[in-house]
Amino acid sequence: MPRIQFTTPEGASGTLELDAERMSVGRADDNQLIIAEDSVSSHHGEFAFDGSSWTLTDLGSTNGTKIGGSRVEHVSLTPGGAFQLGNVNCVFVGDAEAEEDAYSAPTITVSSPSSGYGSHPYNGRLRKGFGPKVKQKNPGAALLMLLGVAGLLACGAAVYFANQMGA
Repeated sequence: MPRIQFTTPEGASGTLELDAERMSVGRADDNQLIIAEDSVSSHHGEFAFDGSSWTLTDLGSTNGTKIGGSRVEHVSLTPGGAFQLGNVNCVFVGDAEAEEDAYSAPTITVSSPSSGYGSHPYNGRLRKGFGPKVKQKNPGAALLMLLGVAGLLACGAAVYFANQMGA
């Protein structure tokens, strides 16, 4: 039975059995194949078998599906073929009969988009991360706060002087 062997950046590893013609992979519990690692999107991709070969289609994941560091949308899988889901290293292992023939020349056919989001290699140095959201500063807010403080001071002064006159 074909399967995917994976290793996370922390060193954890596992095997996912491909036992249906279409199987979703991702971090969320509603996928048929689950890889609980932060760089894998909730619904990262889908494995499909067309009767003769397996393909992996990226479903618009945040960290992408990569071959040799380049983002791809579709991967035709052959036994021994390596790819990444986010930062998780994966290897496709085919059926036992196919494995013996394929190890002589493992190949991966990659189809990447010619334009658009995934057409350029991913540059990890440009990533900003998922830290706390930074509030945009409103230039008019400072003036409004200054007027509010001035108004409170004026009211306070009026109350003080009114008390002084009455005493």
